[in-house]
Amino acid sequence: MKRIAIIGNAFGGSTTSLAEAFLNQGYKVDFYHLTSRKKSVSYEAFDLPLRGSLFSIVPVDSFDYDGLRRFIPFARNKCFSMYQISAVDLSLIGVRRIINPILMLYYRKLARRIVAQKYDFVNVIGQSKSTAFLSVILQSKGVNVVHSVHEVCVNHQIGDRLSATVFYLIEKKIPINVFSQKSAEDLVRLADNKPLKYSVIPFSLFTGYLEYNDIDIPELKGEKDYVLFYGFVVDYKGLDVLLEAVYKLMNKGFTKKIVVAGGGNVGCLATIKKEKSFIVINRWIENVEISTLIRNCHIVVCPYLSSSQTGITQTVFNFDKPIIATKVPAFTTTIEDEKTGLLVDINDVEMFANAIIRSYEDVTLYTKMCNRVRSLRLNTKLMWKDIVMKYVQSYING
Repeated sequence: MKRIAIIGNAFGGSTTSLAEAFLNQGYKVDFYHLTSRKKSVSYEAFDLPLRGSLFSIVPVDSFDYDGLRRFIPFARNKCFSMYQISAVDLSLIGVRRIINPILMLYYRKLARRIVAQKYDFVNVIGQSKSTAFLSVILQSKGVNVVHSVHEVCVNHQIGDRLSATVFYLIEKKIPINVFSQKSAEDLVRLADNKPLKYSVIPFSLFTGYLEYNDIDIPELKGEKDYVLFYGFVVDYKGLDVLLEAVYKLMNKGFTKKIVVAGGGNVGCLATIKKEKSFIVINRWIENVEISTLIRNCHIVVCPYLSSSQTGITQTVFNFDKPIIATKVPAFTTTIEDEKTGLLVDINDVEMFANAIIRSYEDVTLYTKMCNRVRSLRLNTKLMWKDIVMKYVQSYING
């Protein structure tokens, strides 16, 4: 039985689902979860109230937590192990010059531990200098490693230069996996003709969210069947477009609530908080709240101005809900127009407003979209199997 290791910080939704997919295909999997020593026990798509001391590697003994329970039978059969690793990110002390010898020694120690396991394949996942440094050490020790990055550019809205971490990986000749064709195009375009070994292997639904049951969210006040915008509030997500669209909806007599949920701030948020059509939950949203919000909404909206890839689709589709989104690469590659959602032109307020109304008034279309999303959800295991096979072909049997 082949053994693999997945090492990642953040991106728990796709990372744990990838681990599950490899387990379902008969692999033994060790998951090394790199984390800062934050107070929250909630990570993307799973909860884990386990905090070790700084620079510790703590085995996870119990998986009886939301988002991790599906690993219980695999752990019982000794096919799955997980380690919580508490450390400081190297990127906090400069990307191009590493000045802290304690950090250097720690990551080398972690690398030696991984090398000693003689894995058939190691997938390091992350945007930070720490994860890239780890990949470089592992490859120098003869480990079959690929490094996955979710964004390749410093700013995907501009797309004019690669991040220092990605350049570092390229310079050290580390194989890179990206999750979208847009990211691959940016990678090739901006690599400055340096030799590249890369793959484009996407991810499917984040299955961990299905383990969460509904809870009471006080700000909702029992509201259901609402329009939902969720996620960290930043400019590129087009909240101003949604505000203008809601003004048009109000003029047409639209009475459904628009829920905006997530931490962060943009210029129009103060205005949105004053509008009676909106319910604003402007704070960190826990996994259980994300599941509750999506499960009880009518449709999710993403009026993004740019995005190369996203976890929104892979989260929302778990709950058989369609999405209204703009035609940015993240959504044109994951949403089928009028089948699993509605795609509208970027910055087109009128079109966005009409799509929202249509989702309520055209019951036949809405039902068809929900059924199509449900079909995708029921095929999630098969989709993840295909993804595993791409890793196998590219990096294990290749």
